[in-house]
Amino acid sequence: MIAEAHPVDTLLRGITGEPSPTHADVLGGRRALLRAIATESQRSTRGVSVPSIWWRRATAVLSVAALVVAAVAVAGLLRPQPVTALGDLARVAEQVEAPAISSGEYRYAGSTDVTLEFRAGSELGLDERDTVVYLLPHVRDRWVDEAGSIHEELLTLEPRFFDPDVEAAYYASGVDKADRVGETVVSDFAQESLTVFGVREWPTDTDELLDAMGVYVSSQGNDVDATGPLVELAADLLRWSSATPELRSAVIEALGTLDVEVTERIDVDGLAVAVTFVDVSGIRSRLILEFDEDANLVRERHVWLEDVPALGVPAGTVVLDSQLSPGRVVGSLHRP
Repeated sequence: MIAEAHPVDTLLRGITGEPSPTHADVLGGRRALLRAIATESQRSTRGVSVPSIWWRRATAVLSVAALVVAAVAVAGLLRPQPVTALGDLARVAEQVEAPAISSGEYRYAGSTDVTLEFRAGSELGLDERDTVVYLLPHVRDRWVDEAGSIHEELLTLEPRFFDPDVEAAYYASGVDKADRVGETVVSDFAQESLTVFGVREWPTDTDELLDAMGVYVSSQGNDVDATGPLVELAADLLRWSSATPELRSAVIEALGTLDVEVTERIDVDGLAVAVTFVDVSGIRSRLILEFDEDANLVRERHVWLEDVPALGVPAGTVVLDSQLSPGRVVGSLHRP
């Protein structure tokens, strides 16, 4: 089923003049919400309940995100490599230009994602539960024309549940319709976003970029020296379709200065960067970024390494798994 963008979304864009959110904006915002939600959920176990309206607002933002859930088996699939390999990858990134497009052509990029979705239990008729969670997959296709106008199609797939009672209540209460499961939502935007989190020009000098990244991470309530949030921001910048080769190179070089593990991908060319950290919600997590031989970010995974009893989420759950296809030039609004 094809569905147009929600009227409220269209109205808000008309009022604010805001361009469409980039994939970086969507997932970066979602990560902030995940941390905030997890923190509130942990508080609820100590007798503090999260207001339902807060969850409805969170869900409205979270539902934009997007396929593929995997358990963590990174150690056995990746071979350690020296961090200097990131310097080589950065040089590759600097030489790989974004594909040029002419009139009648489009720059296409797609992604398949799965993200952890949150709702108040009362929305599903489960009044005894403050919060319920499930994994919601999406497939996103985006075409950008010569003028920067965007055509996007977002398909929502069947969710996956941790609890059969939640699954039954989900369909019985009609929440699948609110999530637009099985629908493809079509959106058209006048221009591509030119910023990441409000910053129009990120430095391309590695030291200056690290300083700017540290300032941004600190402004979000994170420790400026925390490696995990810096790696998350690096992923957001690398997903940004307007990022120049110089910026992509600087971001990869910046990763090489952080306390990360650099590994070789098995069976395919490229590298992976991983970091284990405790996020601001207190959940021990592992973040893995994978790059192909052309220095394109092709996958990002965020894994919770411990049980989160308040949400019923077991250790090893991938709460964000985004697989991205490198951009290519196409001659029509059809998936290649």
